[in-house]
Amino acid sequence: MPAANDVSSDAEIKAQRGGEEHGPRFRCTHAEQSIEENLKKFRDMRDGVYKPREAFLRMKQDITDGNPQMWDLAAYRIKTDSPHHRTGWDWKIYPTYDFTHCLCDSLENITHSLCTVEFIQSRVSYEWLNKTLGVYEPMQREYGRLNLTGTVLSKRKIQKLVDSGIVRGWDDPRLYTLIGIRRRGVPPGAILEFVNELGVTTSITTIQTFKFEQYVRRYLERTVPRLNMVLDPLPVVIEDAEETDVEIPFHPKNAAMGSHKVRFTKTVYIERSDFREVDSPDYYRLAPGKTVGLLKAPFPIKATSFTKDESGKVTEVRAVSDKETKKPKAWIQWVGTEGHTKLEVRIHNQLFKSEKPEDVEGGFLSDVNPDSEAIYPDAIVESGFAEVRRRAPWPEAAGESELGKGGVESVRFQANRIAYFVSFHCFHYSLMHANCFRLWIPTAPTTRLF
Repeated sequence: MPAANDVSSDAEIKAQRGGEEHGPRFRCTHAEQSIEENLKKFRDMRDGVYKPREAFLRMKQDITDGNPQMWDLAAYRIKTDSPHHRTGWDWKIYPTYDFTHCLCDSLENITHSLCTVEFIQSRVSYEWLNKTLGVYEPMQREYGRLNLTGTVLSKRKIQKLVDSGIVRGWDDPRLYTLIGIRRRGVPPGAILEFVNELGVTTSITTIQTFKFEQYVRRYLERTVPRLNMVLDPLPVVIEDAEETDVEIPFHPKNAAMGSHKVRFTKTVYIERSDFREVDSPDYYRLAPGKTVGLLKAPFPIKATSFTKDESGKVTEVRAVSDKETKKPKAWIQWVGTEGHTKLEVRIHNQLFKSEKPEDVEGGFLSDVNPDSEAIYPDAIVESGFAEVRRRAPWPEAAGESELGKGGVESVRFQANRIAYFVSFHCFHYSLMHANCFRLWIPTAPTTRLF
């Protein structure tokens, strides 16, 4: 590859490119050095003879081209101001993006390198370098950036969120980074449906976050099983209950998902918010003297009494079967005392309070939602969870079967009346009380996104 070591100053380089007056462009005199001399100076750069900014390797392109990306771009620079995170102080020269982008794509057999529109001019230098070296030539194509409201996508701003401890890291499920939505559980099939609906354009597109979530919910609604889960358990003793096995479908509208048996026990756990000490006309769940249905249980139940501890917290509800009421006004989820799994649940709301956090007075850091995460350390899920984990990913979980069956990223389910959830190292996450996502990204495609 034609190349030259250049020890020109920034002012000289600017003059070579036309200067302030946009005059004629000319090439640096070092470009006429011999190959042997160039190699010697390049090795000197590698060996630490030069300090940073004293020398750098430039590509010998076409200084007369109207595209600035052809004006003898830098290929290697000296960087010794700080140690490398892997090589320490041993390596002193590092390639630039313009030099490595196309070559890495070529070596990795990338078919299409997809970039945002600000890289349109870079396509010329991308294609020039591969062609000059006579290597395999991928195709670079550009598309318009997709923005989401109600969040920040800037790497600099996300780093501030991480450094300030507002989020735990770049993979925090409240962020819309790739690893963040991956951890949240967004299935690849949902992403494909979302993108296919929007189409690809070179125009910058801004989508409200809730619309993106609608696509994910719509996908999950037909592809994931349903289970009973209780976030804040309150025991209910059904005095005249007969213990029996209850057959519960994994999906009420999709018989192909199958069903599972759950043991209906004398004591069941309900959501604490589903019981109220004093009834009211606008309250349809459990209260003293009131009847509610338990999802798929043999009979509705009627609360008869309750007990409280010294702090005034309800610790137990007593109830009886109400075999006379066929159609109760409300149905609530429950979990039996046998076969359930105890877990920690995290429910996520929006990280920011406004649609445009950058425009808020005081900056985006002042717009952080203090209630963006709620943690339930004592939640329980019914016994069907074991089968959901065993069978994951479910048949319609498009894009996950290629990498093998199972894995925490594919253990998704809808908790009745609560949210969609995903398993992640024994934790479960949900978003906006209606979604729990985790994105799975294939590691073997031949298309790269930047």
